Amino acid sequence: MKIQLVNLTLRCRKASINVPFAKSITFFYGKMGAGKSTILHLVDFCLGNELVQTPALQQEFNGAELEVLINNFRHAVFSRDKGSNQVNVTWLDVNTEETWNVIAPISSKSDAIPLIPSSSIYNLSDLIFYLCNIQPPRVRKSKLKEDTELIRLSFRDLMWYCYLSQDEIDSSFFYLGRDEHDYKRYKSRDIMRLLLGFHQENVAYLEGELYETRRNKASKLEAVTQINNFLKESKIADKFEIERNLESLDVELNKKKQELLDIRNTIFRNNKHLIDEYKTKAIIYSKTLEELSKAALDMEEQINTRKRLQNEYNITSIKVSRSIVAKNALKGVAFCSCPECGQDLNLVVPVNHCKVCTQEIKDQTDVDDTELLQVDLKIRQRELQDSLLRLEKKKSAIEQERINISREKVKIDRKLVEFESEYDSAYLSLARELEREIGSITAYIQALINLLPLPGKVEQLYKEVENLIAEEERLKRELKEARAKAENDATNLKELKDLFLDNLWQVGFSGIHQDDLVEINTTDFIPHITRKGQDDLFVMNFSNLSSGGKKTIFKCCFALAVHRLAAKKGIEIPSFVMIDTPMKNISERENKDIFEGFYRFIYKLFATELKERQLIIVDKEYFKPDEPLIKEYYMNGDNFIVKHMTPDDDKHPPLIHYYRGL
Repeated sequence: MKIQLVNLTLRCRKASINVPFAKSITFFYGKMGAGKSTILHLVDFCLGNELVQTPALQQEFNGAELEVLINNFRHAVFSRDKGSNQVNVTWLDVNTEETWNVIAPISSKSDAIPLIPSSSIYNLSDLIFYLCNIQPPRVRKSKLKEDTELIRLSFRDLMWYCYLSQDEIDSSFFYLGRDEHDYKRYKSRDIMRLLLGFHQENVAYLEGELYETRRNKASKLEAVTQINNFLKESKIADKFEIERNLESLDVELNKKKQELLDIRNTIFRNNKHLIDEYKTKAIIYSKTLEELSKAALDMEEQINTRKRLQNEYNITSIKVSRSIVAKNALKGVAFCSCPECGQDLNLVVPVNHCKVCTQEIKDQTDVDDTELLQVDLKIRQRELQDSLLRLEKKKSAIEQERINISREKVKIDRKLVEFESEYDSAYLSLARELEREIGSITAYIQALINLLPLPGKVEQLYKEVENLIAEEERLKRELKEARAKAENDATNLKELKDLFLDNLWQVGFSGIHQDDLVEINTTDFIPHITRKGQDDLFVMNFSNLSSGGKKTIFKCCFALAVHRLAAKKGIEIPSFVMIDTPMKNISERENKDIFEGFYRFIYKLFATELKERQLIIVDKEYFKPDEPLIKEYYMNGDNFIVKHMTPDDDKHPPLIHYYRGL
């Protein structure tokens, strides 16, 4: 897992602080309280661990961003706010020139949605493995049961061998001891199996196949159990019994349908004659009412026409009467002036001509035309009045007849409703129960038809379970052989022992000889050092080292042996190591040999074998590279960064440069 730390940015209340990292070794040293260990805590915080809340961080810290290079081409930034349980990850894929951004939770829920569509990335650990372009390794959840499920190893588990914190550097040997919590102890052993090649590709593949086979078998057995329970509750044994039930139900269904038909025909025959008779009368009355309504409308139209004519006669009679009155009033009047314009009439007109209109005055007959017209109008008015009276009487007779027929039709309609209600009530009261029984039988028949495939499905599932059991046994045998083969291949284990002993000897660890033996039992992976030729009289391990300083160097040498092995074998483990205070409980003056020997070994190691890996180290004192070639390697380029930190010196400021608190 090629992960290179580039820069750490602290977002504080008053400033943004950058902490760059060298490609090879970054060295922080100085007085306590300057924030040296906090730098490593914050790197670990950005990668998913809990934050150690120092007084300075409690007062000033808001968040942090860790810039890294993954596989030398994928640039990524891990940003996390104070108190947050998720990390904002942004990365640039150089191959596609595409920038991605996701918010990754530290741990995911069971119903979580993938962070990247169509992937199995649910949390920060999954995302880091994805960016490193490797699949998360899987191990058995239970180390006691063979049929347990497989779970993923987390990136946080791998960090135990990449970050040696000051608090646990001399108290816990990678959680492998008996007194450690079972969960961490088993996880640490899984990491060792992974490093030593005991989780080879074939083993991992067989474990995955075995897990899927067991899960598939369990699901099919559960399905068989549920189907059998359902069939027993339904009192159904097999396919033949279902078919016999269907035959008997068909007979019963036809019988119920015939009973329903008989009831309907009986009630229908008894009520058919009366209902038809009343329906015929109702139709006749409806037609009669329609004809009477039309006749009444015709009468109404004739009456309205005669009333309009009567009004015209009355107006004409009034006009005639006014004409006679005017004529009689003006009879014998001689006009001296024109009644229209008022001018004098000086016209000379012949005798018997009108002086106004100059027309000849005709002789008056005995009977005036206007009087005759008036008499004629009166006669016509009387005739018209008689006609109106006759029409009104006829209309009243039609209306009365329509009312009488309407009343009779209402009675007939009521009778029809009564007869039909009696028919429906009689039919429903007898047929409702039969219809309910028919519905129940029909539903049961359909349910049995749907159940017909189930017995055959049970038999098929039993056969599949038998095949899966055979497949499971085969996979178990192959997995056992693969594990035995992997564990028998002790090449990596032997090299780890040699590398660990070499580290101790080069550092100058007290009591270590080049020909000592390192024993690592594959049950717990705790290293024991014995003196050759003295059997078990001389045994050295982490737990019996009396000095805390020895424990620190012992653990550092083992972690470095792990990374030497990983670099040599191409084992997927993060390519950086963070060691917080390797000289804890060791005086650089009283134990000058171990102090100088450790750092000479570190400088040489990361300039040669671990040249492609990165070391961030925190300590009390700084020891400069003193070998010419090594010194030249670190002094050139950006391979080496040294930073002196104190809590109260502005020339060598603390991590948060403006903070002068506890």
